[in-house]
Parts: sequence; structure tokens; C-alpha cells
Amino acid sequence: NTPTHLNQFTASNTTMASAPGMASMAAKPSKEQCRQFLKMGIAAMQSSATREILKDPAIKRPGDELKKIQRQGWDQLGFDQDIGCQALEKIEENDHDLMEVKQEFMVASMTAYLQSLEDRKPPTLENSKRLPREVAVEFFDACNVKMQFPPFQAELVAHVQQHSEPPGPKIIAAQREILELLGYEADHGCRELERLPKDNPDDQDLQRQFQQWAYVAQSTGTQIASMVMRAKMNPELVRRIEKARSEVGQMSQKEQADHLTRMQKKWEIFSKLPSADQAAYMDKQSEDQKMDLIKTQVLLTHARMAAHHHAQHQHMAAGPGGTAGGGGGGGGSVAKPSQQQMM
Repeated sequence: NTPTHLNQFTASNTTMASAPGMASMAAKPSKEQCRQFLKMGIAAMQSSATREILKDPAIKRPGDELKKIQRQGWDQLGFDQDIGCQALEKIEENDHDLMEVKQEFMVASMTAYLQSLEDRKPPTLENSKRLPREVAVEFFDACNVKMQFPPFQAELVAHVQQHSEPPGPKIIAAQREILELLGYEADHGCRELERLPKDNPDDQDLQRQFQQWAYVAQSTGTQIASMVMRAKMNPELVRRIEKARSEVGQMSQKEQADHLTRMQKKWEIFSKLPSADQAAYMDKQSEDQKMDLIKTQVLLTHARMAAHHHAQHQHMAAGPGGTAGGGGGGGGSVAKPSQQQMM
């Protein structure tokens, strides 16, 4: 269930320097050469030499340096770096063996990058200075990588299984930890992050990265919570939820609004019932009535997600018990959701 895409450090639109005479080479690597590149990259990223390189304080963006190290593997194989990376992007999903190596490469890349942040953590934390733009961007990148990191996703799954709630608290804690790895005391860093959108209204790129960070965190928490709860659901309920989502996706905004208006009183009654009584209530409904209730929950969930995304500038200034910068829910005050509430 871990998202599988080419690691951001390799899939770059920036062309790195190639070996002499390679610029004119347009040959595409074979499947076996792609495998060789991935294996070489894994070995390089797991090496002590790479770890030492990334520790160098003169390197301002360890992710960019790691990307450079990765892409140089194509030089050793005699291929243009961009053409080689394009070949990796075209690996077929049904090529399970090569996809497994590609996934191993991505995990090795995430591991090396996150380890570099720990290695570079300064001995003292800043608690008064402004957060520079480059540190904010590094924070966004690090959080996005952390959200996709399989060991961290496993921690989120365990949290949902143990507490029957979205993993917001775990995501908040990870965000605050990353701020301190970058040298900023967590509470001070949170206040600085909250100021970013207002202090940089004309910096469209920074605004975009801020919104992407918020979306990745929020969607990761929602997807993990949904995955865990679905595993506990009756297969028939899962089928109905998927059908409801499909039908909602085909409705116009007016049709969605009309549906919510029509279902308002019935939903108020249903939503106030305890979880066990909700299940009994659903059992007594006709198939169409069940679908109407589930579509109502889907629409309300989408509305909550949109509202949460809109309010991201207040993401985590309140600390571990406050509002997360995503994660499908906030801190310790979140009520335990029923199956219907987890759709």
C-alpha cells in the first residue's frame, strides 16, 4: 500500500553534468541496464562514503546532492542522465521483478536523505530568528519524503489500529521533529511556518510548496486511516462505499447540494447514534436508502477535507495536541470515528 513512484531526487527536470561526449548519445537503456543502474544506486546510497558526503555543512540541500549522486550512475553506464531517468519512469507496473528493485531504490533514497538530516542536526536550536525560505523548502521536502517512507507509514498504521483514530498526532510529532532536525525549536518553527503564507503573498512557488506539503500530509493520514478501517469492514460495505464514491464523482455541484439538503434530517438522526446502533439502523434500510446514507457521508468527508486544507496555515502552531498540518485529524481530542465516519 506504499505509494510507488520514482523518487523525487532522481526524477528531476534539471539536467546534471554528463561525462564528455555523452550529450549526443540518445540510446535508451535496456531493462537489464535499468536494473543495473538501480542496484548501483542502492549500493551508493547505502555506503558510508555517501553518508559522509551528505554530512558536509557546505552542502546546503542534501537532497539535491543525493540526486546528483544517483544520476551519475547513468554516466558510468554510458547513458544520458535524462534519457536514463525517463526509462525508469516507463517501467511497467506488471514487471513485478523490476518494480521491486525500483521500490528498493526509492526506500534506500528516502533512508539516505532522512539519515542525512539527522546527521546534520545542529547542537543548538534556533528559537528567535526568522525561518529562511531555503529552510522552509527543505522542511516541506523532508516532510513529503517522511510521509512516503514505508517504516513511517507502518507506524501510522499501528497508531490507527491501536487507537481507532486518524494518525494526526503521529504526523504532527514527525513534522515537529523535522523542524528540530533543521535547527529550529519546534514551537518557534511552527510559529514561523504559520507566518509564511502571509509574509510571502507574491512568492507563488513557495505558496505552491506550502499547499503541496499540507495536502501530502493530510492525504497520507486520510488514506492510512481509510485503509486500516476498510480491512475491518464487511466486504459488502466496502463495495457500497466504492460505488457511492463513483456516483458522487459523477454528480454536479447542484446535485451534491440537493442530496445533502434532502438527507439532512435523516443524517442528523443517524450520526447521533452510537456505532453499534448505526450498524443496526443501516441493516433496516433498503439498498437505495443505504446508498443515500453512504453518499451523504462521502460528501461530508470531502467537505471536511476541503475545509481542513483551506485552514492549513494554522496547521500545527498549537503543538502536539493541536491541529495537524494534515493527517486526517488533529491531536488527542479527536473523537474515535465509526466505520461510517472513516469513509
